[in-house]
Amino acid sequence: MLYSPILSCLRIFPFLVWSVILAFFQVIYHFLLRRNFFLFYKIFFKGLIKIFGIKVNIKGRKFKKNVLFVSNHISYLDIFVLGSSVDGVFVAKSEIESWPIINKLCKLGRTIFVNRNDIVRVKGQMNRITNILKSGYSVILFPEGTSSDGSKVLPFKTSLLGVIEDKGPQEFYIQPLSISYSKLDGIPLEIKFRPFFAWFGNMDLISHVWKFLGLGFSEVNVNFHEPKKFSHFKDRKHAAKYCHDKISSQISSDFQNLEVEKKIRLYEFMLL
Repeated sequence: MLYSPILSCLRIFPFLVWSVILAFFQVIYHFLLRRNFFLFYKIFFKGLIKIFGIKVNIKGRKFKKNVLFVSNHISYLDIFVLGSSVDGVFVAKSEIESWPIINKLCKLGRTIFVNRNDIVRVKGQMNRITNILKSGYSVILFPEGTSSDGSKVLPFKTSLLGVIEDKGPQEFYIQPLSISYSKLDGIPLEIKFRPFFAWFGNMDLISHVWKFLGLGFSEVNVNFHEPKKFSHFKDRKHAAKYCHDKISSQISSDFQNLEVEKKIRLYEFMLL
């Protein structure tokens, strides 16, 4: 379970090569074909999680289209995990739009950049989310507005959930989903190792990526919870509470299960 700079070196090269190759094909697909937009995008993320040694355990039933997915947010790794599993456009904070290279990849993926503090622009951002849903695509939203260590779900910023209050003739769904990083090399992930996965606060991105690439094989659980029609909720705060409760309950359950598994492993070790 130790960090290996050699493994970081072995992973960084295929990561860069894979990114360049798939970005090239995504550009061609984006400008020339436009149909089945998520094909190369999904292949790109599936390739990344293979290179990074991440196993994604999917639980629950996910809706295919016209869905607003609402998720907790732990790390940039969430993008790779969800991008490999869900056909959806990401909503990202506006700061990312100024990041070199990454901003270009985000724009190829039709990422919606938002500034939740700019009240004037929120309405336009909600309209864009609604238009994407109307076009048959889905949207992935991280309403915490930032990432955390994954031990709990932060309060939701509800402004963009205002899209559910647009009671148009076309019915859309909202589906909460929870992400939790559970194992490293088959061993339940202890709290002291969570900063290797969680990227939050003032952590440096480059050094964090480098250290993560030097870890072994990891597992992440993605739980899709019961979807509800937009019309089920009276307002955005009602929808936010439903999603927050579902995700928080699952994260708490995942942590309890990990503690039980650690005790079982310790007991088995003592019997040897």
